[in-house]
Amino acid sequence: MKTYRMQLELRSAIATPLAADTLWGHIAWGIRWRDGESALRRWLERYDAGDPPLVLGDPLPAGFFPRPALPPPPRPDVTEVDKADTLKDMAKTEWLSGKVWDAISANLSPVSLWSALTTAYEAAKKNRGNSAGDSAAGPPKILEDAVTHAAINRFTGGTAQPAGGTLFTVEWFWYALPRARFDVWILSPEDPALIRRWFEDGLAGGYGRDGSTGRGHLIVADLVEQTLPAVPGANAVVLLGPAVPRPADPARGFFNFGVRCGRLGGNFAIGPLPDGTTGRQKRPLRCLLRGSTLICNGTPPATVGRIVAGVHDLPQIRHYGIAPALPCRVDDSIIGDALDHACEQTGKAEVSSS
Repeated sequence: MKTYRMQLELRSAIATPLAADTLWGHIAWGIRWRDGESALRRWLERYDAGDPPLVLGDPLPAGFFPRPALPPPPRPDVTEVDKADTLKDMAKTEWLSGKVWDAISANLSPVSLWSALTTAYEAAKKNRGNSAGDSAAGPPKILEDAVTHAAINRFTGGTAQPAGGTLFTVEWFWYALPRARFDVWILSPEDPALIRRWFEDGLAGGYGRDGSTGRGHLIVADLVEQTLPAVPGANAVVLLGPAVPRPADPARGFFNFGVRCGRLGGNFAIGPLPDGTTGRQKRPLRCLLRGSTLICNGTPPATVGRIVAGVHDLPQIRHYGIAPALPCRVDDSIIGDALDHACEQTGKAEVSSS
């Protein structure tokens, strides 16, 4: 498969955080609407056959990679009071610039990571007028805004209620740039024109919640064939998106765990489902999140994870759980501290009933 870097440009607020699995769902529905149900079925069958037509990671701030999950560095015996806020800010850093990643990826350890964060933080603080709130990585900040709505009375069609109006709020997210860009790393055997078309079709109606009202206006700004940074003697990978590991995937590492509670989209988001029911929630699914660092025996894999079935009563429903893998070399001194997520390696999705 070839590796591509796509840049998505956000031209509005969003009500759903940018994530690979949500984006993949949009693409699947775009194929369904353009080419029909049989085309989508063939597309999904390629995943089951071990020939995935598209593997994509989370949209990342352009020029940045996720901070790898590693054990914390040794703590000093005494921490100066005036450095406490700085240490807190650095601990919250989610992203590493490409320059920082290149500097530490061949010898990744808690000490080297923290040293690079310290250097980048001080440089960013100096360049931004001593703004202590800026992170070491420096991608555009996310701004949250609670938008108030009035509930609709289904009997009258208005907002008046017998006991008075009912208000509720919805969280919107903004980025502190007029047109923020995000890198999506892609692995696919298909040609760039087809990949671009998949994304454009899937995002034609907006991304995520309230896409039909102008939220989540994403466009494909660029698509180039580009490999991920290589590391000599790589013995680990960092996930660039959520993943549900396969039995053959690396089982030891340092993890960011999460639970995905998906919801049906497209035609299934409104009206009855094909079986006549209206259950739109997928069953919760445990997964590894971006930044998880997996220790490899042998050559690091290009991808980690699989497409998961059985997440809904409708058998054709799937959940996306494959992530591109960013190679790195973890210092031998911390490999012995790696955990084992063997519970994820049974070959079955760890799913709770809805």
